[in-house]
Amino acid sequence: MISKRCHIIRNMKYRRIVLAVCALLSFVQMTAQRRFDPDRFKAELHRFIKAEVRLNRQETARLFPIYDEMMAKQRPVFDRLRSLHKAKPASDREAREMIKKADGLEIQLRQVEQRYHQEMLKVIPGRKLLEVLEAERKFHRQTFRRMAEEGRAKK
Repeated sequence: MISKRCHIIRNMKYRRIVLAVCALLSFVQMTAQRRFDPDRFKAELHRFIKAEVRLNRQETARLFPIYDEMMAKQRPVFDRLRSLHKAKPASDREAREMIKKADGLEIQLRQVEQRYHQEMLKVIPGRKLLEVLEAERKFHRQTFRRMAEEGRAKK
């Protein structure tokens, strides 16, 4: 009788351990799927732009290195701007300083963009660059909309 009872308790403990491990693995997998992967994002963006604008191989090979370089130059400025927007000023004076800094960063972003647009115009026609820029905006709108819907579905 005691032996049978110990066997049942041991099986229950074993099942709990197996269930806990399965739950942990599921959680890890779900968490990994939600993490932002910048390389995957960039690859999806490239594919989307290439398909939307119908860029050929030569245009793709010449455009995306310049485009990626522009994004790399803008990323640290975006990060500084984002941190400014998250900050809560303690006084009116700090708020004014934050506004000035944010304006300066916005101007800096536009200057980088302007410089790289000139470089891109050397490798693809203006009409196609306009289409690339519109495709980029469309991709970001769709991505943020999809993320918002996923966030609402999880709640």
